[in-house]
Amino acid sequence: MTRIETERERVFLRDVMSLSISAFGGPQAHIAVFHDLLVERRKYLSEQELIELNALCQFLPGPTSTQTITAVGMKLGGPRLAWLTLLIWALPACLLMTMIALLITYFAKEGFELHLLRFVRPIAIGFISVAAYRLTKSLVKTRLEWFILLASIAAVLLLTSAFTFPAVLLAGALLSNFINRQPLEKESYNLKKIRWGNLYLYAAILVGAALIGNLMQNKPVLLFENMYRFGSLVFGGGQVLIPMMFDQLVRVKGFLTADQFLSGYGLAQAIPGPVFSFASFLGAMSFQQAGYASMLMGAVIGGVGIFLPGTLLIFFIYPAWEEMKKIRGVKRALSGVNAAACGLVIAAAILLTKPIGFDAVNLGIVGLTFVALNNFRIPPILLVTLGIIAGVIV
Repeated sequence: MTRIETERERVFLRDVMSLSISAFGGPQAHIAVFHDLLVERRKYLSEQELIELNALCQFLPGPTSTQTITAVGMKLGGPRLAWLTLLIWALPACLLMTMIALLITYFAKEGFELHLLRFVRPIAIGFISVAAYRLTKSLVKTRLEWFILLASIAAVLLLTSAFTFPAVLLAGALLSNFINRQPLEKESYNLKKIRWGNLYLYAAILVGAALIGNLMQNKPVLLFENMYRFGSLVFGGGQVLIPMMFDQLVRVKGFLTADQFLSGYGLAQAIPGPVFSFASFLGAMSFQQAGYASMLMGAVIGGVGIFLPGTLLIFFIYPAWEEMKKIRGVKRALSGVNAAACGLVIAAAILLTKPIGFDAVNLGIVGLTFVALNNFRIPPILLVTLGIIAGVIV
């Protein structure tokens, strides 16, 4: 590597660090910030290249904005720079979420429960409601997609199982692929160009963690397996991740309470960086009874588990994207997956409201949050701050 290339990489990583501490608002807002810095100001890549990379990452399960900036790193400097890009982008948010978990646990032990965050919980549900509305408006168009969405909501509300969410996504993909027979352009792809190593590693970890976790019933392994599975199945970004996390970690396994989950998610909206950093908070809170050292271990497991599958997938598919996107079955299945994912987010808003109660105050705060975000574009960090101040006053 030449001295010029080394300096260019250092400048790029400094830019990634600046993005990691200044990019608020989730994947959609992140892409706008990426465009401003990486395309307009630094000219690391063209606008068309950024759009194509973002489209590729929306096509994959996992954290869209994280995969996008990781792919930019790979484009500029190969796998080594891609791994450094991922670390610098995700680490600040994960550290902040870990700190929040430690503070919440400390104050709880000192007798200060989460009452001062009482208004943050319905605000968090408002965030999810806006995500559900925007995703549905953008992705659900046909009668088949509406059917898949409604069936997904019903399945999540009626069934409590570790397999409900992946089954819903798989069913959406199969229905869309077999029923939607709209003609697409002629297939012409060459799978011989694809390097399968990272896909094999991705699948081996997914199956291996599930087998070991269920055989041993070891909590750290189970936590890693859950997080890895979440990161492997989620299309549509962090908002779609929330219902899966709540279902498994709160409803099924009881690793933390609904109040703690909602408080953490609400606070996560007030920090920059990837929404998937919420996994570090959940990992830490899953070990809150075992001491602070165990909480730090849980935070690391949560962060690594959630980001690893999407990264392995982008390493696998990025070199072969031009071939993979030509496969008709992949195109047809994706619309059903997106519709099912929208149903999961809507169901999450309903499930998460149940623990805090459907009273007039909570529903009113959810409604006001929805209007503030969707109609007036008020920054989430301001809404969360107002919620905390109101909780302290009350």
